[in-house]
Amino acid sequence: MKFQLACGDVMPGCPTSFSAGSQEQLLGEVATHAAQEHGITEITPEVAAAVSAKIRVVE
Repeated sequence: MKFQLACGDVMPGCPTSFSAGSQEQLLGEVATHAAQEHGITEITPEVAAAVSAKIRVVE
């Protein structure tokens, strides 16, 4: 099972996509990207909910 997220689904215009073997690993990669590329250093409940809603599970 893989977890996938396109950053552009949360941050329109961003071409970066993520794929990981666990949701925790995916969220770690997303958090690092959000800080480095978008200046988001605090993951608020609203940001976490927006990201979680766009994660796709691929078997």
